[in-house]
Amino acid sequence: MEKSKWKVYPLVVGEAEVGKVLDVFWSLTKDNSKVTVPIMAWLLIPQGEGDPILVDTGFRDAQRCEEVHGLGPHRTKPEWSLEEQLGKHGLALEDIKTVILTHLHYDHAGGCAQFSNAKFIIQRSELQAAAAPLASAFLEIGGGSLFYDRKDIAELIDPLWTQVELIEGDVEVAPGIQCVLYSNTHTPGSQAVYVNTRNGTAIILGDIARNVELNVNQGIPPGLFYDLEATYRAMNRIKKDGDFILPSHDYEVVKEYQSGLPK
Repeated sequence: MEKSKWKVYPLVVGEAEVGKVLDVFWSLTKDNSKVTVPIMAWLLIPQGEGDPILVDTGFRDAQRCEEVHGLGPHRTKPEWSLEEQLGKHGLALEDIKTVILTHLHYDHAGGCAQFSNAKFIIQRSELQAAAAPLASAFLEIGGGSLFYDRKDIAELIDPLWTQVELIEGDVEVAPGIQCVLYSNTHTPGSQAVYVNTRNGTAIILGDIARNVELNVNQGIPPGLFYDLEATYRAMNRIKKDGDFILPSHDYEVVKEYQSGLPK
């Protein structure tokens, strides 16, 4: 049976200023500059029967990103809200029945409470790591929880718990949509989303890689990871598997595919 085909739309739901050192493992780079990056969600629209799917939900609050997590400037605008971004595609928040979370960092899982009709697909290992992260409370950056926001995680455990669907490993969650576990890469339970499109496989990375040229094509892992070898092998597999590789903090991806992928 032929796989279902989907169209992929990048949604900008916020913005942040970060150091380019995040692109290169162990910060082995001479580039100390800052760069403005989008905070993104992804809308998957079936090219036939089926319901739309959302991947990731952005951050909870710009001020909280700076005050609680000790990060640099974060910004949002009314037109970047999930409600407005979905509205551009003729959808309301309640139309989203499935949300896939690539991982549970503050900038990917902060908007879940807006989706009263959705199930949230999360790797079990990711929720376990997020609920009890192995981190020092004295870290100045990351809120003592390695970028997991306690409010986001508490919300998923309760009151959204009945909407949470925990998976383990690689799972096809809809025809033509597969969650692929990349353990101990960016986070313990990071998953990529493989999307079957008319022109090939699109891979939504979350933060498994940040920069396609550096991380995937050149095989240099990004700056935040749990296991170097696991991350290196992930870069190699993603390069082989993907026809379109989609990191979640790259304005070039937004510009190229703002009208949807495939074009």
